[in-house]
Amino acid sequence: MFDMRSVLILLFSCSFFLSCDDGDVLNVEFDFDQDLTLCEINTNSYILYDTKEDPFESLTLLFPKNATSMTILKPTTPEEITEMSLNGSSVRFNYRTYTGDPTDYICQVIPDATVSVNQDYEAKSGTIIFTSTFEDDDNDGVPNVLEYDGDYDGDGIDDYIDNDDDGDNVLTLNENPDPNGDGDLSDAQDTDGDGTPDYLDDNDDGDATPTRLEDENNNGILSDDISPGETENKKARYLDRNYEDAYVVTAVNANKFDRTYSINISLEDIDLTLLATDNFFFGTYEYTETLEGGLD
Repeated sequence: MFDMRSVLILLFSCSFFLSCDDGDVLNVEFDFDQDLTLCEINTNSYILYDTKEDPFESLTLLFPKNATSMTILKPTTPEEITEMSLNGSSVRFNYRTYTGDPTDYICQVIPDATVSVNQDYEAKSGTIIFTSTFEDDDNDGVPNVLEYDGDYDGDGIDDYIDNDDDGDNVLTLNENPDPNGDGDLSDAQDTDGDGTPDYLDDNDDGDATPTRLEDENNNGILSDDISPGETENKKARYLDRNYEDAYVVTAVNANKFDRTYSINISLEDIDLTLLATDNFFFGTYEYTETLEGGLD
């Protein structure tokens, strides 16, 4: 079966579409990288586009900026599928060729054909299929697959989006859950040797004081609270069982995690003059935002 995600070579008779000698055949290669870019061209519209060089070409999808597009670009469930119909006005799909690099033109109003566009073909009909997904990750050094369906510290924030799995106010990433980065946590740091790695131990040094209460200067950074007489080795109180002073601590580090959105876009039943097909994969738009707290 031919893979529409790979290079698509379209052949057609020029005598049917363009003015040229009988028997001539025009070759058009849609070898775009399918890595899409988004921009706002005005207060009412977005454009998703893909460009290439040699020759300079673009594929652009114009669609309205409204509640539907917000659902497409920022889904609230792990997978949402949205459809739009091409209408020649607020929803348009174009293939263009240019005299130079089109990147500087696309994010303005639809490029002016009299200035930089050699050829302009627009699909007169068809359906746009947006498949929007997202994945959350706290970037704490522990693979998501090992943290799903768990809330170790019982704070109401699932471990895979909790940057402090044991709730001791020391970020999981800073407790060396996977020192060599091989995905095997059997070598996780365990300061007190009690069999519970530091990233899951709310009392890392095994003294009489929970880790979070060893923040002497109450700034949420426990690594700068150095044990007395340890100026040379710079050993923090929360990792030194010989010092177990407890302090009044009010500083709490905010929980932050990343959400990466991926929007895959296909077109069905389009007629682009150069291309008439049941299904054409346009590409993927992906971006990441940082969220704070947990999931409501």
